[in-house]
Amino acid sequence: MVVLRRIDKKRFKELTYPHLEFLFNVALKYSGAKYDAEDLVQETMYSAYTKFTQLRDENSCRAWLFTILRNHFLKEKKQLLRRPYLDDGTSYLDYMKDEQSSGFVDRLIEKDANKKLHRVLASLPEKFQSPLILYYMEEMTYQEISEYIDVPIGTVMSRLARGKRYLKKGLLQKSAGRKIKGNIIQILGLKI
Repeated sequence: MVVLRRIDKKRFKELTYPHLEFLFNVALKYSGAKYDAEDLVQETMYSAYTKFTQLRDENSCRAWLFTILRNHFLKEKKQLLRRPYLDDGTSYLDYMKDEQSSGFVDRLIEKDANKKLHRVLASLPEKFQSPLILYYMEEMTYQEISEYIDVPIGTVMSRLARGKRYLKKGLLQKSAGRKIKGNIIQILGLKI
């Protein structure tokens, strides 16, 4: 049973609510699904509320919330790895050949490419995943990322470079024999 100390709800809202959009965006990048991201943010906010008295510096509230979100994500990921994976790897897009609905098929293929990007990103070790998400999708600087994940700037740069290589390799393996729609690889600066 969690014992809640007397917490100033108004102050909690003032400090944490401005960061909800950021938390949701990061959670969405981590999870790849809107509902999972919402659950992750909800878990994060609940934990933040119960541990609000532990926040030492109000100016670092965003980084504190990110750390809580990241820890929840890693915990859920570890639990997910223990469950059996039932997908046989076949894609329903392989069975769609109708030329009349090519616009629809193109949109589905692009959506499939985005899902592949997320799957490859999710398969990377978290130490590469977080810097990639924060740098490319949240447009943070090396310094900000360094502060968020508590590593030196050089390590952030190294992890970004290695993460991009792993991402490129994974995307190429996932798309073997298929053209990847959209600018996913170009957005990340991965030259093929």
